Amino acid sequence: MKTRMITLYVVLLVVTLLLLAMVWHWQMAGAYFVSQDRGIILDFVPPFAHSGVAGDFYLKPERVVYAIWGVYVAAGFILPGICAWLSIRLYQKELEISWR
Repeated sequence: MKTRMITLYVVLLVVTLLLLAMVWHWQMAGAYFVSQDRGIILDFVPPFAHSGVAGDFYLKPERVVYAIWGVYVAAGFILPGICAWLSIRLYQKELEISWR
């Protein structure tokens, strides 16, 4: 049972982090920082604007960008855990029958 919960958590974690990376790019890139050579997924990986690179700079204070990123990362790890736990608890009997 624990291995299946861990597997469910890992799958949900990957999906959640990918979705949050897309939301991060949509909301933050261009509004809080500008980076010329990054992509949708790479915008979620710090540093967001490289110092010394032409065209890379922060529009808002760097600490604000990192604080918001910390909230995104925390949500990315907490939400899949809650969803995995709830799905195991809510459908425990059905899952035990189907996992046999």
